[in-house]
Amino acid sequence: MKVKPFEEQLLCDVDFYQVQFIMPKFIQEEGIIKQIVPYKSPSWKQIIYWFFCVISIGLAYLFSRWEQKFNIWLKFQKCLLEEATHLLIYSALDEIELVRIEEKQIQKNEKQLKMKIFSYRLYSYFLEDGVFKPIETSFYKLQHKEIIKQFCKGLTNPQEIAQLYGYNNTTIPDKSTIKILIDEVLSPFYLFQAFSVTLWLIESYTYYAIVILLSSLISIIISLRETKNNFKRLREMSAQNTTENLFRKQNAIRIENESLIIPYDLISMKEKYNSNEIVPGDLIEVQNDWTVPCDCILLNGSAIVNESMLTGESIPIIKTQLPYNSNMYNPQEDSKTFTLYAGTKCIEARHPEKGKIPVLALATQTGFSTIKGELVRSILYPKPVTFSFYKDSLLFLVVLAIMAFIGWLIALPNTIEGIKNGEMTIFWFIINSFDLVTITVPPALPTCLSIGVSFALARLQKKKIYCISPNKVNVAGKITIMCFDKTGTLTEDGLDLYGVRAIGYSEKKQKLKFDDLIINISDLNVQEKLLDDSNVAFNELKRTPKQVLFEIMASCHSLATVNNNLIGDPLEIKMFEATQYKLDDINSQVYSQEGSQIKILKRFEFSSTLQRMSVIIEKDGELKAYVKGSPEKLRELCKKQSVPSSFHKILDFYSKLGFRILACGAKTLTKETNRDDVESNLTFIGLLIMQNKLKTATKKIIQTLQDGFIRTIMVTGDNVLTAISVARQCSIVQPNQRIFLGDIGEEKINGKNQIVWKDFDMSENVLNPENLSPELDIQDDPDNQEDENDIIWNQLSMKEKQSLENALNEDMDQIIEQEDLEDNHQTSYDRKSISRRSQQLQKSKIQSYKDKEKQLILENLDHLIDDQDPWKTNEPFVIAISGKAFQLLTKQIDTNPAARKVFGKLLERAQIFARMKPEQKAQLITHLQKISKKALCGMCGDGANDCGALKAADVGISLSEAEASIAAPFTSKIQDISCVVKLLREGRASLVTSFQCFKYMALYSMIQFITCTLLYLILAKISDFQFLYIDLVLIIPLAFTMGKTKAYKQLTQFQPGSNLLSFPVLMSVIGQTIIQLSFQCIVYFTLRTQSWYVSNFVIHEGNTNDHYAMMINYENTSLFLYSSFQYIFQCIAFSIGKPFRREFYTNLGFTSVLVILFLINFYVFFFSQHPQFLADDIFKLIFTFQDSQMPQKWLIAMFILMIINMIITILFEKYAVPITTRYYRAKKRQIVKRYRFPENPYLRD
Repeated sequence: MKVKPFEEQLLCDVDFYQVQFIMPKFIQEEGIIKQIVPYKSPSWKQIIYWFFCVISIGLAYLFSRWEQKFNIWLKFQKCLLEEATHLLIYSALDEIELVRIEEKQIQKNEKQLKMKIFSYRLYSYFLEDGVFKPIETSFYKLQHKEIIKQFCKGLTNPQEIAQLYGYNNTTIPDKSTIKILIDEVLSPFYLFQAFSVTLWLIESYTYYAIVILLSSLISIIISLRETKNNFKRLREMSAQNTTENLFRKQNAIRIENESLIIPYDLISMKEKYNSNEIVPGDLIEVQNDWTVPCDCILLNGSAIVNESMLTGESIPIIKTQLPYNSNMYNPQEDSKTFTLYAGTKCIEARHPEKGKIPVLALATQTGFSTIKGELVRSILYPKPVTFSFYKDSLLFLVVLAIMAFIGWLIALPNTIEGIKNGEMTIFWFIINSFDLVTITVPPALPTCLSIGVSFALARLQKKKIYCISPNKVNVAGKITIMCFDKTGTLTEDGLDLYGVRAIGYSEKKQKLKFDDLIINISDLNVQEKLLDDSNVAFNELKRTPKQVLFEIMASCHSLATVNNNLIGDPLEIKMFEATQYKLDDINSQVYSQEGSQIKILKRFEFSSTLQRMSVIIEKDGELKAYVKGSPEKLRELCKKQSVPSSFHKILDFYSKLGFRILACGAKTLTKETNRDDVESNLTFIGLLIMQNKLKTATKKIIQTLQDGFIRTIMVTGDNVLTAISVARQCSIVQPNQRIFLGDIGEEKINGKNQIVWKDFDMSENVLNPENLSPELDIQDDPDNQEDENDIIWNQLSMKEKQSLENALNEDMDQIIEQEDLEDNHQTSYDRKSISRRSQQLQKSKIQSYKDKEKQLILENLDHLIDDQDPWKTNEPFVIAISGKAFQLLTKQIDTNPAARKVFGKLLERAQIFARMKPEQKAQLITHLQKISKKALCGMCGDGANDCGALKAADVGISLSEAEASIAAPFTSKIQDISCVVKLLREGRASLVTSFQCFKYMALYSMIQFITCTLLYLILAKISDFQFLYIDLVLIIPLAFTMGKTKAYKQLTQFQPGSNLLSFPVLMSVIGQTIIQLSFQCIVYFTLRTQSWYVSNFVIHEGNTNDHYAMMINYENTSLFLYSSFQYIFQCIAFSIGKPFRREFYTNLGFTSVLVILFLINFYVFFFSQHPQFLADDIFKLIFTFQDSQMPQKWLIAMFILMIINMIITILFEKYAVPITTRYYRAKKRQIVKRYRFPENPYLRD
């Protein structure tokens, strides 16, 4: 039967065979399935497979282990789903995995059902009506009140539930030592080493073979131990084995008046179970100092939870009970407040009657369906590294193999002649041929490639930067775009309360206004006359706006106390502390020292979707609703007549100065009601003005990154205006550089939302929506007009002007030039200085880049940098965009070509993304990675709501107190962005070191290969101890210490190359190979012309069958002594320092090794012929044969030739490689320019 090639068999007729499937509602990127194809393993295929295994002496088995496609082609056949025993799964990234279909018996409603199921990356699916559906709980399909009704009494049939969903087990199956050992030993690398050792033993290289065998065994043992330890750590992290208190079949629990009524005797009815026995639907007792065993919903009371293990966020969070309402349960969004996640730590469980009534939680997800399970899954199935270095290294070995084959062809005629003359057998011809392969691919190559990364990790750890994914270190060396969260990353976690502005009434203008700024909060809580405006419903509150604003600050929050310390949102802590009230969160009330008391009856937690939170309070027997949130949202919820006409002007004024603004509203209630009623028809009360200070290191680091032409982007969930102001403060946007803001317009066109692009400072200037270019000349100012901000400034009291100047002086000197502080309200809006300063800044930066590039050319170091234009823009403006506008564009890019091109321009120019939701941050990172093949994107955040973006980025850095956060591959204990520059510098140094080590190992192989090939011409070889000396004494110390050179002190403006198959690398390796070949050939052929020379055949009297004796000859002696120096100066030639590493002589270990090895070589070179020196016996050297003696002048001549060789080697690397690379790149640019098309896929037609 004819068998199709496996590539064709895998790809043809896919539509006919592919299986329908539905993925889980909340699926991770790692688990996304692109396609499923059914397969079976017929008997005839198994027979063919075992036949191939036998005739290939196991090679077919090995290749089927190493290559999944070959395994499928050899053993499996496509079939219909009904016949299938296996499924071939294609991931979203086109990775393939073959999984087995299993049959499972489950009991449902007292009936036994047989189900076909499969598991893929810890997600399980079952077959129903020809479609594979996920095995997942349906809580997300239920309303809050439905969940409480259905599950408040506990389970009656836990066994049935367990059969379908499984128990609560996240333990990784342990891998036996034997299995790990087999996987390790049967890897291509160790099998190649086993083959090499066998070959060397046949050739009587006993000592060398034993040393390599021992080193391989030690390496296997170390690798085995490390793998076992990794499994152990992962199992310890993932496993949960605790005793939990469960409540099952509790019919006494009931619902009355939309409240859960729990009897007092319930606490005595708890049953103890192992945490692994929990199933979805179980009721669990929430306890103090308790590790949450599974994802669950809090049904009563409240809990203080630390989620740092999941998010890196060290601030404890308050969880409240699930409200009895019609909202849909969504654990990823609004329902986070009621959800306890597996692996997090419950610091304290709370209930007014704690001790009598247990705090209950409802298990919703167990095992690997929990959030903790997702984290384990992300570790087990990491995102594949798209970095080309490792793939290129394999291709480079092919290049070396080709060069080895050429050398074999050169020696082939002599070898054939030797076979004809009986001087060599075919057996030894085959052995020698294989020997060349073992020389070309050095056994120490993988170890040497990891040296640079290992040293970089050690240096990073000393700087308190920890890594859980070492392969990301080299990737960090190629980062070109760096995104930052704002709050907690660029700015301090905490906010200072700058002041408040309450609503007042202007008797003169007969309208509402904002009162003067109040900085001393106690001034709010004073008795004043009620507002006398009959059109505004302030009087129904029976308090002045100032008094209401004070009560909002005291009660509208989600704070709690643990050990008499306030915990919660830092903003709310500052706000509450300013009132000097005390919190009694057990009894849900706040009180003052004077006895004033506010009872908090109900709290509606902050929702990022709703952008607000609210409380229902009782004071003096009256019910009121207090709301605080984003100003834009509160304005929509308040009565129009209660909002001053200057609302937008005041809001914009403070936002542009970098303050964070919260608006407050209130209303009187007659009874407790639902959230929608509470948060509607409000009376506007005033504004809270919070000052978000930059971290000390922020501006300097951002400037360093921009000086290094790393594109810096702010991605924040905060207000657009605040984001823009902070971006200016920290130099993401240059001082006074113009900003165009994209946001959803107020007017719809054809019933659809449209994005409007306007100048942030001058709204009359807009961008062309088709190409994002200014429609007006922004270099010129329009007619002189008084700016609204100037008007507001002039209306401020002298006290507030002074306060603002002090705030700006302290933390916001980037907004205005320091020398102009006394007149900042004019300087900030001096339009003509805007474009002037902006252009000067851009020109100076670009000129700086060109100057440094010229300097590199003069120093002949330009071949080390990547051949690409750095990120820069000559345009005197940047773009900011809101989350809503971003979302609108992303929805249109697949269907609207014009919107796709606008999106492409946006990705290239925008530097501020504000009001971004967590999932939008992750989407942005993914899109930024696509705009160029070389656009590697980093993300730095505090981990709180940046987890998706941190994981999506090529390099994610979480600022966390923990040594390792699973939210990102890198975790910094240094709580500022200085870690970014440190990581990029080390990444670049590590990448350059990896290149250096690879090139050196390649040249070491080539030098040794050249020596062996020349010796094969006379049927000779390198001796056993010569191999040992070269590999163990020379190569390993040099390769090990060369990687210890530290990173360059500055982050330069250039990117290191990352392509091993690039012109400069190939030019260097091939050129150096030719140089070393030429000089060894000079030694070899000149030697044979010397009068004292005696050939190998004469020395051994024609007895060529004794291969061990044939190693002793003049050629071997001369080439060994000479090539020993080539290994040393070749290493020096490749040890280039700046612009990414320090000079090699700063590496004292490496310099010491160079000096010591040079002296040893020198001693062996000139003194090994002396009788008292045993080197000639150890290395099998010969200096005298009968009357013939190698003269001292021959050694001197070789030494002089070696000096010339060294000079040419270094000069070639220093001058020839850079000059030819420069010429090649110039020609390449001409060709590319002629046939250029946009690299950004969003800009292509």
